[in-house]
Amino acid sequence: MRRLVWGFVFAVFCSAFCSVAVHAQAVSVYVTSASARFSNTPTGVPGQTGSFWASGIGGGLTLNTIPVGPVRFGIDLRGSTKPGTTGADTAMGGLRLQLKPPLSPVKPYIQASGGYVATRSRVASGTGSLENHYAAWEILGGLDVPLVPFFDVRLIEVGGGTGYRVSGLSSASNISMFTVSSGLVFHF
Repeated sequence: MRRLVWGFVFAVFCSAFCSVAVHAQAVSVYVTSASARFSNTPTGVPGQTGSFWASGIGGGLTLNTIPVGPVRFGIDLRGSTKPGTTGADTAMGGLRLQLKPPLSPVKPYIQASGGYVATRSRVASGTGSLENHYAAWEILGGLDVPLVPFFDVRLIEVGGGTGYRVSGLSSASNISMFTVSSGLVFHF
C-alpha cells in the first residue's frame, strides 16, 4: 500500500512538473534575415570613413525562465553573417525581457547584448576589402506573434549600438550599428 501511495505521489509530481516544463518552453531557437548598417567604417584612405549595409542571415538561441505573470526573462545567444568583400559577422550574448500582455496576441521584448563584430568594407581604391574587429554592444527590441504554441513569427526586431575597435588597419576607433531583422521562432 505504501508503494502505491508513493507511486501515486511521484506520478502526480512528475505530471505537474512535466506540464510546467512543456508550458514554460525553456528553449527558443530562431532564424532571421539580418540586415545591419555600419557607420564610421574605414575606407582605406587615412582619416576617411564610410557606411554600408550588410544583409545576410542570422540565428540564435534563447534560454527562458518560467514566466512570472506576463513577464519572462531569458539569456540570448545570437550570431549573423554576410559573407563577401563587403560584409559583417556578429556573435553576441545578452539578457532579454519579454512581455505577454493579457488579451494581446503579440509578445514584445527588449534585450541588451554584448559581444563581437567583424566588418569587411570595400577599400576606396576598389582593390579588396579592409577587415576590422570590434567589441560591441547593442540594445534591441521586437515583436513576436504566436501562430501555434510552439511557433512564432518575428515580425520585426530593431537594434542600435556601437563597436570599439580591438584590431584592424584603421585609425577609426569605433563604429555605429543599426540592425533590422525578421524571421521564425521555434519553442521547445
